[in-house]
Amino acid sequence: MTVSIFDTLAALPSGAVSQSLDAVELSTYLKAQVDTDEEKARNARHLLRDQMYRDGGVAYMKGVIGRVFQDPDVIAKRQAWVEFARFNNPIKRIVNELSTVYAEPAKRTVAGDQAAYTSLLDTVRMDEVMFQVGRLVNLHRSLLVGFRVRERASGELVPTIDIATPAHVRAVLHPNDSSEVVGWLVATDYRPARNSLDVPAWTLWSDHERVHLRKDMTVITGSYVEHGLGVCPWVPVTLGPPGAGFWPGEEGSDLDAAHVAIWLTNVLLLKETKSATKVPVLQGDTTNMARGQAADTDVPIEVGDGTAISTVDMSMDLDAFIGVGNHVMGTTSNNYGMPAALVNHQGVQSAEARELMRIPLRELRLQQQVPLRRFEERFARVMAAVLAKDAPALAFSADGWRIEFGEAQTPLSGNQEMDLFLKQRTAGVTDTIEFIKARRPGITDDDAKAEQDLHILRETERVIAMRTLQAASGAMSSDAPSANEPVILGGDNAAADNGQADNGHTETP
Repeated sequence: MTVSIFDTLAALPSGAVSQSLDAVELSTYLKAQVDTDEEKARNARHLLRDQMYRDGGVAYMKGVIGRVFQDPDVIAKRQAWVEFARFNNPIKRIVNELSTVYAEPAKRTVAGDQAAYTSLLDTVRMDEVMFQVGRLVNLHRSLLVGFRVRERASGELVPTIDIATPAHVRAVLHPNDSSEVVGWLVATDYRPARNSLDVPAWTLWSDHERVHLRKDMTVITGSYVEHGLGVCPWVPVTLGPPGAGFWPGEEGSDLDAAHVAIWLTNVLLLKETKSATKVPVLQGDTTNMARGQAADTDVPIEVGDGTAISTVDMSMDLDAFIGVGNHVMGTTSNNYGMPAALVNHQGVQSAEARELMRIPLRELRLQQQVPLRRFEERFARVMAAVLAKDAPALAFSADGWRIEFGEAQTPLSGNQEMDLFLKQRTAGVTDTIEFIKARRPGITDDDAKAEQDLHILRETERVIAMRTLQAASGAMSSDAPSANEPVILGGDNAAADNGQADNGHTETP
């Protein structure tokens, strides 16, 4: 039995509920408790992290340069290089290295109609979505994943998975318990065709209802709906148990700082690379010199009598910028258990040596599987609840749900891979069909079996053909006769006709 958020937020310090809130009181509560400067700053911080992970943040970086430098001309010369200096993305590199739980597709099963469940997973592209979820949860440390049924203009019902990062979400907490989330405010992206005052900026979701809110947190009249799902369609996923306020504070800000620092050093590196030149200095009478000459290394400068040219080296040591960038990258990667050699892909190591360096990452992978397994189980039950109400034809039962995470294997050579397969097949832990599927991702069991049967048939035909050839010419492995050896025609039954004695020796003709 679910309870309306209008009742939950009306709780007294004793826990009792005197009277449900009305729409005005709900708006007042949300504006005071959720629409705060702190929450707005948190949204902005995660929005910037989203942008930088996707190679954005140019406007922010230009603002950083405007703050660290004073002279307008100096600022303009460096801001001109911002767009071209984003070739190193430390946030993306570290986050992607950390996110290996879904590097291989996971196997999800239910106790009921597995075929229907597998078809649903293919429809919502579950493996691809969860691969993205794994990366985003390492980027933000927490986020929401939602499930809904989209109705197209043709009337077709399409199940859909949505991801909302902390840049677009705010948590509504219980009045008496700051660690209990009773509702989620999810930013909407409504684009009206007509001017209207009732443009929703947020949607408030709870286990009981859904209601649209304006940007100032006022309730839009007529938008209240009791969805009847019994659960909130938005499911949180975190890498650790959430504390007071749900959000993990400023965890992950070291990635933001490293990204900005490395970006800034790359801006300075490119600017100084362009400016690294020797400037000509003219002394003496320059009145007879031609004006507007190009000071380029391919074009000589003409000077008149009485004029001397000297040069001033305006370049600086560019290794200083490279060293700072590498130091920041190495220090930040160490914060997450990754040696700098692994992040920078230094050296040529064997597969075994590389796996030794990745041991801390494998430990983190195992740690991440615990909260992600718990999230996926809860999300499967939300999917079942939403489909049971909004798309009964696609419904399934989440009873007996379980998941087996795929294990990323160390790359092996062809011979090593085949030797390992033969030993595993002998031990009874795999078979030829699984081997074919592993080498050809996406192939079905029936197709793999058909391929196996085809190979067996062809090999059978080859063995029969080779037996005929062996009967005609002797053992397949026998050497060709030399010029001085007699040629024995026919098989074993023709031995007597070729002068072969009973002792097995051939008589000399």
